[in-house]
Amino acid sequence: MDKAFDIVFQTEVDAGEIAKTLYYSVGDRFRYKCLCCGEDVYLAAADSIVMTPHFRHRRGNNETDCERYLGQPGAIEHYVLIRKNNREHVRFCFNIEQKIFEMSINLSHDEIESFVECGKKISLFTKNSTQAFFTIQIHKGILLPDKDNYFMLDEYSNDYYVSVDNSGMKEKYSDVIKSQFRLNIYRINAESVHYKRNTSGILYTGDKYLAVSESENYIAELINLDSVNEEDGNFSFITLGRKFHAAKFSIHFIDHNTQDFFRNHGLSIECAESMDILWPPVFTKDNVIVSNEEKMYLLPSFEFIPHGNIDSNGMSLRKICNNIYEICYKDRVAIIEKNVECQVLYEEYRLPDTTYDTPEYIYSNKFIVSDSYSYFLFDKNGCTPLAVGATIYLSDTDYIVGYKNGHVKVMIVAEERIELDKGSLIQVVIKYHPQDELFEPDDFMDIVAEESVLSYLESCYRSGRINSVIKQYIKEGLI
Repeated sequence: MDKAFDIVFQTEVDAGEIAKTLYYSVGDRFRYKCLCCGEDVYLAAADSIVMTPHFRHRRGNNETDCERYLGQPGAIEHYVLIRKNNREHVRFCFNIEQKIFEMSINLSHDEIESFVECGKKISLFTKNSTQAFFTIQIHKGILLPDKDNYFMLDEYSNDYYVSVDNSGMKEKYSDVIKSQFRLNIYRINAESVHYKRNTSGILYTGDKYLAVSESENYIAELINLDSVNEEDGNFSFITLGRKFHAAKFSIHFIDHNTQDFFRNHGLSIECAESMDILWPPVFTKDNVIVSNEEKMYLLPSFEFIPHGNIDSNGMSLRKICNNIYEICYKDRVAIIEKNVECQVLYEEYRLPDTTYDTPEYIYSNKFIVSDSYSYFLFDKNGCTPLAVGATIYLSDTDYIVGYKNGHVKVMIVAEERIELDKGSLIQVVIKYHPQDELFEPDDFMDIVAEESVLSYLESCYRSGRINSVIKQYIKEGLI
């Protein structure tokens, strides 16, 4: 067979392309599956000068039926879809916030539609022969497609059995909570409170983990290792009717004592790999690295091997210098090597279709601060947060802004001042500042003013008195 299914990259691969990379390791022994029947296949004749590279079933060379089915139009695409849909639906993790063990269910949109149509359900058992202690009937709205949906485990067991249809067939998940008080290891995710269970049995230096055990002594022994750095202190909690002890930790170096300790818990330690994205700037969305560029420059601590640790379908790979690589891709590229596991997605940048509300404007010289929004005063002294109940008087240049969730919702500005004509202004001053004094005509012999001001001075000449404030305003040229 020319093609097979790569369970690491969840994609169809070509035997000839893989043979060009000369990539093979013990870990690849069960990496490839037959697109038709799903059994293990391996790459044969990779170095042959007589035969072309091809995939062969491990049970022998009797794959004639599979080849005949795959030779039909559209068969390969059909079986690739089947293989992808057979990915692991159920995983187990630990909720660091609630301190509980959880099961996560991840189904695609098509799988949910199929489950609804067939009336299927997902059931969880503590033993193969017991009644299910958890059952969820799949219907629209109960699960989000292509996302982990979390459910608390409320019965204790070392092993759990999961049935994902109505056939009664159960899949066993061993050592979900390890027996004999051994360490349960979860990889810490800074972006989520749901820590995924370590199923590989391999720990890497520098990575952060959570260890959970029913034995307080094992946790104490772990954090007392010279090579181990404890993160945030250890803690205890009760769930499933039992008391557990836990600690966050990382391993800085490998020595004999460290290896011996983890070996007793069925774990091994390896030096971690790393990878830096030099260009362009990227962001993370749903644990996928998203870039707005179709070209990327990477600095890994390991060598990129097409079809081995980097999925090169539809992309070009070039080593520029030292360990700096340039990759060009049009859609998605996956990189998996030891503790490095990431997917890079090209996504053209688009402005979000967001409608912003126009803030409300309030015109007032006096404002009493309410609890509707977070209010700030902007004046000659800068920006000042305002307390609820405070009374603020605004001048011409002052204004208040009310915020909610980071958005401007209201603006309070001073009322526009109405300019009075000189005659009206004189009447206002006389009304509110009635003090007067003797009128001296010589003080106003050379005055040049509006008709209303001259008329007022004439009345003062007849009465012999003048308003003190108006007199000062006339001399200063204010009226």
